[in-house]
This record gives sequence, C-alpha cells and structure tokens, in this order.
Amino acid sequence: MNNQYFQRLATVASLFLAVLFVHGQTFNVVHYNQSGGFAVGRSVRETPMGFIVFGNQTQLDTAFQDCAVSRFDTQGNFLTEQFISWPRYDFQGISDPIATLPNMSGFIGGICSFDGSIIPDTLSMVKYNAMGDTIWTKPLLIDTFLTARKTCYLNSKYYFTGLEASGVLLSNTSYVIRTDSTGNIELYSLTSIMESLSMDIDEDGNIYIAGTGSNKGFLHKINSIGGASWIAVQNKPRGLWYGVKRMFGDKLLCMGSWNESSPLPGTPDINTMHLAMYSLNGSLDWDFEGLRSKPFGSNFGSFTDGFQDTDSTFIACGAIQQLYYNRAVIYRMTQDGDSLWRREYAHFGNLSNLYPEIPWDIEPTSDGGMVLTGETWDQDTVPPYSDLNMWLLKLDSLGCLVPGCQFVGIETISYGLDNTLKAWPNPSIGLFTLDLDLPADLRIEGNLRLQVFDALGRSVMDRDLGLLLKRSIALDLTDQPAGLYTAHLSDNLRILTGTRIVVQ
Repeated sequence: MNNQYFQRLATVASLFLAVLFVHGQTFNVVHYNQSGGFAVGRSVRETPMGFIVFGNQTQLDTAFQDCAVSRFDTQGNFLTEQFISWPRYDFQGISDPIATLPNMSGFIGGICSFDGSIIPDTLSMVKYNAMGDTIWTKPLLIDTFLTARKTCYLNSKYYFTGLEASGVLLSNTSYVIRTDSTGNIELYSLTSIMESLSMDIDEDGNIYIAGTGSNKGFLHKINSIGGASWIAVQNKPRGLWYGVKRMFGDKLLCMGSWNESSPLPGTPDINTMHLAMYSLNGSLDWDFEGLRSKPFGSNFGSFTDGFQDTDSTFIACGAIQQLYYNRAVIYRMTQDGDSLWRREYAHFGNLSNLYPEIPWDIEPTSDGGMVLTGETWDQDTVPPYSDLNMWLLKLDSLGCLVPGCQFVGIETISYGLDNTLKAWPNPSIGLFTLDLDLPADLRIEGNLRLQVFDALGRSVMDRDLGLLLKRSIALDLTDQPAGLYTAHLSDNLRILTGTRIVVQ
C-alpha cells in the first residue's frame, strides 16, 4: 500500500473524529425568559436540528404564565421561541407532560387555561408538528377546576390525565380521557382516590396512573373501557409518585419520593428519593431509596422521570436539596434495582440553600447519550427578579458532561465550571495549549490534578498542577495515536472541569 492510501485513511479518520466531536456534544446551558420572568422546561425532544423544550414561562402579554416552545441547536445554543398565548394562565403539566407521535412526526399535549378569579377552567388538546409549531387546538373539558398533568399516545389514540373538581368545595378527582386521532372523546373516567401526576399505557389500552392519595404514592390500573382494575400503594408512611413508565415489557417503574417527619422541631420533613418496580398485576418487585434531603429550609428530594436504556438497565433522574448542596441526580440502574452509577449536576452552584435544581424530563438521544430539561435557580438582579430559569443538560451515555468522567476515580462532579478549561488548537497533531480559568474564590481541596484519557479509558497523562487557578498548560500528545481524548481537572474531592481534544 502506498503513502497516499495511508494519507487517505488518516483524512477519513480525522473527519470521522470531527463528526464524533460534534455529534457527541455535551453541554450545560440555561435559557432566560425574555421579559426577565421565570422559565422552566417540562419536556425535551431531540430533532434533526437540535432540541425542542416544552415549558412554562412569563410572557409579555396580560397573562402571568404561558406555555412556550423553545428551540436549541445540537450544541445547546438558543435558536427561537414561540408562545401558546391565551389571555389566561396556561399550564401543561409537571414531569414530561408531552407525547411524541410515531417517527417524530409531531407532538401532542394537554394545556389547562385558568385564572383564580375566573371560572371555569378549560383543558385543551394541542397538536404540534415536528418542529414544535402549533397545528391545531381543541377543547376537551370545561369545569370549575382543572389541571393538565400527562399526555400519552398509543395506536392512534391520545390519552390525557390530570385533576378535575366539579365544585369549589369538593375534593379533587383525577380524570382519564382517551380520544381518537382528531380529538373526539372515546373514554372519560374519573377516580377520587388519588391525585394523578403521571400516566402510561400498555398495548391492550390499559391505563396506569400514578400520583398520590392519602399522603402516599398511588398506582392505579384502569382497563381499556374505563373500569378500575387494581391499586398499588407505596410501601412507605408518606410520599408520592411524580412519574410512571412501563419498562422491560411487563414492568412499571414508579419514580418519586417518600418523606418522614423531621427530628428537629419547626423544620420541614425529610424527603428520600424513591423508586419502585411493579409487575403489571400490581405486585411490588423491589424498591430503591436514593439520596435523602436534610431538614434545613425547603428540602426537595425526589425522582422525577426516567427511561429504559437497554434490555437490562434504565436511567432515572431526580433532584436532591441539602444545605448549600442542590443538585440534579442521574442513576443508571439494573432492572433488578441495583445502582450501577450516579452522577450529580447543577447549573448555578452553591448560591442558596433555598432552591433546588430539578430535571423534569430525561430522554435518550440518537448518539447514545441523554438530555434533560427542568429548572435551575440563580440570583437574578433584573426586574421582576425571577430566579427560576429553563435548564438544558446534555450528557453522554455514561452520564458524563465531559466524556471519560467514569475514569477519573471521583464520583462527585462540580458544576458551574463547564467552560473553565479550553484546548487550542483543537483538533491538533498532538500539541495543545490548555487555558485554565477557575474562579478566584473557588475553594479547592489539595492540589489541582490534570488527567488525560484515551477513548478506551487508558491514562496517557497524570500531572500535579499545584494551586494556581489561572494558567496556560502545554500538553504534548504527539506520541499518542490519532483519536479522541478527554482531559479532566480535579482536586482531592471533585471533578472540577474538563474538555475533549482530538489528535489528528
């Protein structure tokens, strides 16, 4: 073989690496509301152009709260946004309320329009095209009090659930609605035993709603004609389920929390992240307890969403709120309830013990990774001083913001430092300059440590950097083969930041 052949192979390999470098992009970004008000993501979906987030925001009209569709490119850069603008407050659910149509051809959601001083409320079905543009809306239900919580799609049928009350003084009742493809109601079922927060459907059209009742997590099966089949009650003193997902063919994963009374007088309860796997007959297979909140200030601690990742594992996300330690949490679990790894992230770090960092939806991506959306809080100084911002977090298949985080040997990952280590030129023949720019007030434990790994996780460099937080670092990888490498900066306790580099 001649030199031109090898040069051609090298060029193809370099282009392939560049594609991997872009396609496997990870990011941790925030979107601020255009009026300085709040913004929160509820559902996220990948598209050929990037990502669509369905959420709620402060709008610039007379309403305080409107539903919005926000678009981002493949690297997390904000592109465009549109509001579903009705002259009343609009809400579309809490944890991943949107349903995806086959072949990503569009989306379906349920939106409640309401105003505390004006009754009745209205539940409307909204159909979007593949880019998130509204195609049509159709009213489904009108009553004194309504909420939209979850929308599902199966076999050309649309399913909606939420809360309904026919009188101001009556207790809340959960509804389940099934419509045909044009929004004509085929099934309307009510249950007063629980507050519905989530829902999933099996191939026979049986409906599983999850939420809370009598201060416990409830899972309720409703058959395809609207009849009650069984109820499974959370095996804890108190709690709730934010989500339910059918997994592994014949299993139902409930995601939420349980709580116990605080041992300190006058302080909030302690919340524990909680998973439970049920069979389709309602029997409990196993349950899992994650991190526990601490009884200081408010204390969110719950799983919120998840998805089946392989034939034997699933991903579950949630949030934990502790004193000056508020993070989103991602677990990979086996179908038998064993934890394989855990990652923790936030966008704004250590600003306050008051606000959680909550992912409300996590979805698999075409590159084998995952994307999350939800809420992250800062200390806003722009009127009307809303601290609540839309959060978009893209990770690789191992839950790493910087690929290779599993090789570093440290589980705890810092946050808010994503762009403090930059490599240039990149790609390169092997000679790089790393610019380190950590905050001057950052507290580190021990010396800074630079580790570089190849794509197989083999260490190619391990260097003590001392205590300097701002510096340029010469990195020579000319003795390494072409490929994708990751550089990680850590102290004795945390991965602080990192970056990907490509050797041509």
